[in-house]
Amino acid sequence: MNLSSKLQLLCLLAMPLMVSALPNDRSQPINLSSDKATYENNQGIYTGNVNMSQGSLKIRADKLIIVEDDRKVQKVIAHGSPAYFEQQPRAEEGVVSASARLIEYSLSDEEILLQKDATIRHQGSKISGDRIVYSGRKQLVVADGGSRSLDGRVQMTLQPQQPGTESPETEPAPEPDTESTP
Repeated sequence: MNLSSKLQLLCLLAMPLMVSALPNDRSQPINLSSDKATYENNQGIYTGNVNMSQGSLKIRADKLIIVEDDRKVQKVIAHGSPAYFEQQPRAEEGVVSASARLIEYSLSDEEILLQKDATIRHQGSKISGDRIVYSGRKQLVVADGGSRSLDGRVQMTLQPQQPGTESPETEPAPEPDTESTP
């Protein structure tokens, strides 16, 4: 499999992260818990053991900032050691999980940025690097190994397509990943 094929497959695997979450996720209420909460200048700042959920979307972090405009969430910024993001893209698929020290989720741009020790896992496949950007609108994944982590290289594990399937979207979900995040 050449590099172009691998990147196309990676885009297909990561696409559910933003484009097709469960249909009612965005219409669900946002639930938050933290040790401390502050709201000022259209920003909610939550610190200490932060847990956020909205439908199948779950974020865990040391610090979480929610940026609003006209009472609508525009961006969610999570800091942690690492911070965790997970969401179920479709009812018939497993959960997409991601972790990084910094996660920026821009709802209006349909983009997620993972920085510093970034990893995305979905259906047994995994990509790791210092920085990963996924644009749902552009259907684009860009990963950078950086200079410090992983010897400055992007690391990928791509699961083979199951026989008789047309694309990764139609393959059956594998057994749960034993390397799940805490």
